[in-house]
Amino acid sequence: MKYCSSIFPYAKTFDEHSRRTLDHELEITWFHMALKKLATEHGLTLYWQQADLKCTISPDAMFALTNPLKPDGKNTLYYFLEIERAKIGHYVNGKPSVITKLQKYYNYYNSDACQKEWHFRQFRTIVVQRNEERSTNLLKELAQQFNHRTFWLTSEDAYKQDIGGRVFRTPRDFATAAYSILDISK
Repeated sequence: MKYCSSIFPYAKTFDEHSRRTLDHELEITWFHMALKKLATEHGLTLYWQQADLKCTISPDAMFALTNPLKPDGKNTLYYFLEIERAKIGHYVNGKPSVITKLQKYYNYYNSDACQKEWHFRQFRTIVVQRNEERSTNLLKELAQQFNHRTFWLTSEDAYKQDIGGRVFRTPRDFATAAYSILDISK
């Protein structure tokens, strides 16, 4: 299942990357392994795409979870993954770089461009941050600008402890609610 074409079909070798990039790639792999285990344990089908992702947005990965017990057309949920290491204070052109990146996802949600490039319109953007403090700070910032449940934030420690637990929070209700990937796949 291929969703988006790229003009850069050639894979990179690790020789071309810095240590920071290797840590980033390793975190993507850990998330993937945890998600695969969760899907297997709960009878879900996981589709994972980590290459050929350059479209209007360029996520670290795209994945879909399908519950085969639900009717077709209502059984698959789509996600974009962002492993975010930058602090909110990292400004580019007068705005925090992470906010600029997430604004693209916000504008892309339920758009014709998303439908054309990926063949779906609605999705969750999973944002994994180094720690809970950074996650909370970003949630506060997003609540002011993009008060929407398309963003699901967590920390590295939280998802590694229990990716199926209530470890995801949204800008809309982060102070009062937490969500599980399993909530919306039932």
